[in-house]
Amino acid sequence: MLRMTLALVAALCLTALAVLLIAGHGPWSGRTLFPVAPGHGINVGDLPVFGFWGLGVAACAVLARPR
Repeated sequence: MLRMTLALVAALCLTALAVLLIAGHGPWSGRTLFPVAPGHGINVGDLPVFGFWGLGVAACAVLARPR
C-alpha cells in the first residue's frame, strides 16, 4: 500500500511539474531571485517547480530502495 501511494505521489508531482514547465513564463512568474544571465534567471514562479521535483524524486528514491 505504501509503495502504491508513493508511486501515485511521484506520478502526480511529475505531472504537475510537466504542466508548469509547459505553461512557461507568464506575467505570474514573479521577480527574479537569482540572475543567471542577462534577462534569464530563477524567478518566484520556478519555486513550485523545484518543490514538486524534489517531492517526486524523494518518492522515487523511497520506491527504489530494496525491500
